[in-house]
Amino acid sequence: MNVFLTNLVIPFIWLGIVGVLSGSQEFIFKPKEDERKQWIKQKAVIQSWSTIILFMLANFIFEFFDVGDPRLEGIKTNYPELFYLTILFLSYCVFYFINSRKVSA
Repeated sequence: MNVFLTNLVIPFIWLGIVGVLSGSQEFIFKPKEDERKQWIKQKAVIQSWSTIILFMLANFIFEFFDVGDPRLEGIKTNYPELFYLTILFLSYCVFYFINSRKVSA
């Protein structure tokens, strides 16, 4: 059952999510959208990935130069990847909203 999930079900779910969020016609689940909506989604994806790269770069620089807030040293997260995924999803939503407002105006 575990092999079935990881090799068959999860890739199809991933393709569906990527197809819907990016608006690309190259995936199995093709969205039925116009070019304007596709452009908005693709721009939001690029901007959200740029945001997550900035967060990771800032984290690397703070650790490399040993610069940080001593009050936050006691806080440990069990799943730091979840924090980055949350930032990625929220930034996608924010940039999607901003870009759709720009294009509709």
